[in-house]
Amino acid sequence: MNKLKEYFKSYYVLNDVSGLLFWDNATNLPKKSIESRSEQMSILSNFTDRIFRSEDIQEEIQKAENTKLSEADSMSLKLMKSIIVKENAIDPDLKSLLIKKKLTCEHLWREARSKNDSSIIEKDFNDLLDLVHEEASQLAKATNLSPYDSLISKYDMDYDSSKIDQVFLVIEREIIPKYLDIKKIKSPHVYKSNISDSEILKMIKVKLKQLNFDFDRGRIDQSHHPFCGGATNDVRITTRFEDNILESLSALFHETGHGVYEQNRPNEYLYEPLGQSRSLSVHESQSLFFENHIFKSKVYFNIINNIFDNSKDLEKSFLEHYHTVRVNPIRVSADEFSYPIHVYIRYKIEKEIFKNKIKFKDIKNLWNENYLNNLSINLISETEGVLQDIHWYEGIFGYFPTYALGAMIASQIKFNCPLFDIFLGNPNEENINNLIIWLNTNIHQKASLYSSDEMLQSISGENLNPKYYLDHLVDRFIQ
Repeated sequence: MNKLKEYFKSYYVLNDVSGLLFWDNATNLPKKSIESRSEQMSILSNFTDRIFRSEDIQEEIQKAENTKLSEADSMSLKLMKSIIVKENAIDPDLKSLLIKKKLTCEHLWREARSKNDSSIIEKDFNDLLDLVHEEASQLAKATNLSPYDSLISKYDMDYDSSKIDQVFLVIEREIIPKYLDIKKIKSPHVYKSNISDSEILKMIKVKLKQLNFDFDRGRIDQSHHPFCGGATNDVRITTRFEDNILESLSALFHETGHGVYEQNRPNEYLYEPLGQSRSLSVHESQSLFFENHIFKSKVYFNIINNIFDNSKDLEKSFLEHYHTVRVNPIRVSADEFSYPIHVYIRYKIEKEIFKNKIKFKDIKNLWNENYLNNLSINLISETEGVLQDIHWYEGIFGYFPTYALGAMIASQIKFNCPLFDIFLGNPNEENINNLIIWLNTNIHQKASLYSSDEMLQSISGENLNPKYYLDHLVDRFIQ
């Protein structure tokens, strides 16, 4: 197994380099450097291909299969084989084409979104979609899954579309009807801060440090779209500062949840599959735990509001944004109650994309139709519609369900974490620290040692149960 582990260390180190290049692409890359960057990332991808396509690694797999292994190594071998199958499933030339087209579309998306003009990207997006269909076809053949499920498996190996359909019934049958029936506000109060963005960030960093984000192994920057990236022991969080400071802070706490997870993966398996996050659903559960259950709790808001001199104006804005159901066409700005509906709509459209191979024009029409039927929102802007998310324009499909799955997992954790009520009762530094340490021990350190349901069983005694999510939403918005 030692030689196999060395191969995988090379794989994860190359991923780290790619992650840093991606971060730079999203934060600092000059416009005329795009072509060079795409070549760099394409060549890195080729190096990864060489690792997994070598005869030597196949021989090492066979040796390991014929060797008595420890329980941990047996689990690691199973994950290694799955990764190799997926990596080798895609033709290297197709991978190279995908990387280049994704980078092109990402930059065209920024222009199209800022100009509210999808014609800028429509042709290139349809070309990218053709490449993604081919990717899904090759991946499906290798994994014995449907094309769409094969893409979902890149982000979550535990929940396929049939399982997602089952847990998403709570959105379809409970959340959407309640949303359509509940009283909503259209324009929540927006607090205007007189404090500079840099000064706010300086003060917020103190709070993030109390949440155990290690600034000696991480940093915060600004980008068009908030994300968490970087590399092992070099976690890069980004946010964007807008007129609505609450949305900027909410995004920052969200990405900090991702960052704290990354910084607390088990050191002994750091460059092995066992040491990686189990899935993006579990990863998202941590970002949403930090965002929804810590930052958006009334008791923690009082701590944040100290930065703004306990502003009544900010308190009004906070309650209208995070404890009131609102009409908002933007997923990342949506309240928690309507948020899963935004995800559900994207999931429905993605299933249609891979069932009937629809193109951009039909995707846009489906988007507008679903927003009207499920959220009572009549879209008049493409920027607030089909152009609002970057994911599809980076060739990322099968990712959106992980947002709602993550929210469900986060709620199940909240209701079964013995330290959460203590935090709510007294959110002092000690209780916050104890809560984060509990998450480190019960979630982050588990990495891929357990499946999502095994992890939830150890915490709550049951598999993923969307009832907890519904209970959380009803508690916060209806009762």
